[in-house]
Amino acid sequence: MWLAVSFAWRVAMAVRKAGCGIVDASVPYTEVFLLPRGRTILSLHEFWGRRWREYFGPFMGRGVEWLERRLVLRPRVVVVPSNFVGERVRRLREDVRVVPFGLRLEDYLQYRGLGKVFDVAIVSRLVPYKGVLEALEALRLVRRRLRVAVVGDGFLRDSVRHLAESLDHSVSLFFKAPEEEKRRILAQSVYYLLLSTAEGFSISTLEAIALKAYPIVLANEYSATVELIKSLECGTVVSSLSEAAEIIESGEVPGLPTAPLFKYYLRSVVDLYKTILREMI
Repeated sequence: MWLAVSFAWRVAMAVRKAGCGIVDASVPYTEVFLLPRGRTILSLHEFWGRRWREYFGPFMGRGVEWLERRLVLRPRVVVVPSNFVGERVRRLREDVRVVPFGLRLEDYLQYRGLGKVFDVAIVSRLVPYKGVLEALEALRLVRRRLRVAVVGDGFLRDSVRHLAESLDHSVSLFFKAPEEEKRRILAQSVYYLLLSTAEGFSISTLEAIALKAYPIVLANEYSATVELIKSLECGTVVSSLSEAAEIIESGEVPGLPTAPLFKYYLRSVVDLYKTILREMI
């Protein structure tokens, strides 16, 4: 908490010294409370609401929930990456704009020709709500032997390693994979499995589609992944581990379209953001 407050103070002083006309505030967000309201854009990735009580417990969670509500009321404009997040923020305020995350697609499409090495890729931070352990348990239900890649790091590293070793599959762990290696692994995977219970956008799902790894994602009231799947008309939304396992067991993979990806091309996303800036000037 002290680091967040210290960061906010340094940002506010730097903005004042530089005489910035418009300031975009993002993670850790605390600087919003010290910046001029009329000249501040808040780029908010997720809005958790009552879910903070599950994450921090009923007492501390209520406090964080209250701070989150005050946070979104403070700036002039709130920018969110999905309609899913936007709907939650609009319950508290007006002037909420949706600008999705984007990719430099040329950095991804070049990997599409790689051959498939893995049946399943799991790419995520190794924290509880990302569903990595649940994804590995889903693979336990698959009878045919799989080649699995787990990419990511976090405090669940030891739990992931222990669970991976207990499976009757060949599981490769990439805890410190650089960006290029992560892209290569995804491109070499048939399926991308994400059973996360909270996503404000899920850029990793967008990357998977760009890299031709078929996404299987979990339907959840706190996840925008379903919105992304519908937008791109690519992927399958499941409601249980067994349903995910059945798809992987079948080995059937529908085609992965390229054209719809261009709505998430970085240049298009930047143009949307520039429109907001022009309106504020």
